Formats: sequence, C-alpha cells, structure tokens
Amino acid sequence: MGSPDRKWAKRLLDNTSQGLIALHVLLALYFVTDSLLPMFLVNLVCAVCGVIGLYLLKKGQIRAHILILYLSELIHLGFSVVVLGWSAGFQLPLVGLTCMVFLGEYLGRSLKLPYIPALPLGLVNLAVYVLAYPHFFYRPGLAGLEQSSVYLLQLLWSGGVFALVICGLLSVVNLTTVSEHRLTNKAETDELTGLLNRAGYDRLLEELDLKETILLLVDTDKFKGINDRFGHETGDRVLQKIAKSLLANFRQNDYVCRIGGDEFAVLMLNIGILDDDRIIDKIRFINRELAATAVDELPTVSVSVGVARGTGASNWTELFKQADSVLYGVKQDGGRGCRVYHA
Repeated sequence: MGSPDRKWAKRLLDNTSQGLIALHVLLALYFVTDSLLPMFLVNLVCAVCGVIGLYLLKKGQIRAHILILYLSELIHLGFSVVVLGWSAGFQLPLVGLTCMVFLGEYLGRSLKLPYIPALPLGLVNLAVYVLAYPHFFYRPGLAGLEQSSVYLLQLLWSGGVFALVICGLLSVVNLTTVSEHRLTNKAETDELTGLLNRAGYDRLLEELDLKETILLLVDTDKFKGINDRFGHETGDRVLQKIAKSLLANFRQNDYVCRIGGDEFAVLMLNIGILDDDRIIDKIRFINRELAATAVDELPTVSVSVGVARGTGASNWTELFKQADSVLYGVKQDGGRGCRVYHA
C-alpha cells in the first residue's frame, strides 16, 4: 500500500530535480565564459529537459520524468567525453546516472507510481560506454592497446565499485527500516481483508494531494441480515469477497481501505479527467460480480457507493461528507447503486 515516507520521497525527488537544473545552468554559464560552445549548448538543453521533467513530476508522471532526465544526462555524458576527454567527462556522469536510475526506482516504489527499474538502465550505462565509444578503447600499436586497456579497466572498476556501494546502501536502508515498516503495516492493516484499516486510511490522507483524488465510500447493503441468517463466519467471507472485487477492479495505484465493519473507501489517485459514467459502470460491474454465487456459494450481496471529487472540496473532512451525503441517497433509494456528488 505504499511506503509511509511518501511526503519525504516526493520532496526528495522534487529537490533533486531542481538541484539538477541549477547544476546545468551553472555549468552552462561556466562553459560560455570558457568559450566551449558545445558544452554550453548541451547544458542548456539539459536544463530545459530538467524543467520539462519537473513539470511531468508535478503531474504525477514519474516514469516520464525519470526517463527524460536519464536521456538528457546520457547526452550530457556523451558530449562531456567527446569534448573534455575520457577521464574528465566520464567519472562523475557515471555516478550521477547510476544514482538517478536507482533514485527513480526507489521513489517509484515509495510513491506507488509507475517507475523504471534501475538494473536494466545500469547495464545500459555500461553497454553504451563500451559500444558507443569504441575509439576510446582501440588505438593502433601496442601503446594504444595498453592505453585502451586502462580505459576499459577504469570503466569496469568504476561501475563495479559503484554497484557495490549502491547495494550496500540499499541493504543498510532495508535493515534499518524493515522492522519499523512491519510495525507500521501491522497497526494500519485490517487482518480480515489485508486492506488498510481506518488508521491507515487516516495516515494516507496526510500524504495525498486532495485535488488529484476521487473518494468512493462503499457500504455493504443489508450486511446485518447476512450475519443474522448465515452466521459471522459467512459474513467475514462476504467482506473478503467485496475486498477482493474492489482490489481487482481498481488500478494498482489506487488505495482500497476498510474503514468500518462493512464499510470501505477507495481513493483514486492522479485521475485527470474521469467522467462519472465510467465510475458508475465500474460499480455496476462490481455488483454483478458480487451477485454471482455459483463459484463460492456465498449469499448474494451488493454495495452502495457515494463518490466525491477532491477538486470540489476544501479539505478531506468536507470531501468525506460530500461522498457520504450521496451514499445516503443511494441507500434511501434501496441500495445497489452509485451516485456522484455535484455541488
């Protein structure tokens, strides 16, 4: 359900991107005074790419953000090697590129957003350095061959050592945080369904962007009658079935929570433009799934849903009241339906 340090991770990625833009602006100013026009231009392009990447980050598109920064830094690396030479243009960009792809993967996981795995791009780093610049590895004669061997050893040594450093740092981070995360997850996880409980839901609200969220309040219809007629064990299985259906029909970066006995909440993130009919159709499909009894032999059940958009509320409490008000209307009309709040 995402790492508990989502706010910190967002700030880290944002600050890293701003720092990268500032660095390229400073380098561009340095190279223009040093009369190195190619390096001035490439740093200017990288700064512009950084601004574009920052805009994509604000829109929640972490995959596109990391990719555009990675490609711009790769271009910067190429020009640095060609213009400044191997030793001056290779070492620092290698470290920067590798750091960036690992940072992208870690933050992608933490923010529960699409991300680019770091290992394949780390291998691409090595492959590009070896294949795209073969003239650095080959010189006619024995002296050139010896020199190219030095370059190759430099590359392998830098890549290998840095990979070990990254692995070591990740291991230390994992060892120091795993126990804390387990305790947090246990306190915020509903044992019956495996979803976030009310404590997890409340903590989540502190980390999400209200204006980019849609809240769905889901109430099980006539659940008390199921418990009374079939027993609490069957009632528990019905709740598990509802939880499973909600998880299966919403996106991986949405959050499904059990906030009460037979009440659930779904937080849809980074929704952009999503019309009411698509949400209503999704709930209709879920209710058809819950009505099917042939496979699990559970009693037929349905849910009532109230929907409210964060763009129409000033805080989370108001958003909850809006969703709850239209949910009440669905219940008054007999349940098994969905209604979207409009001011």
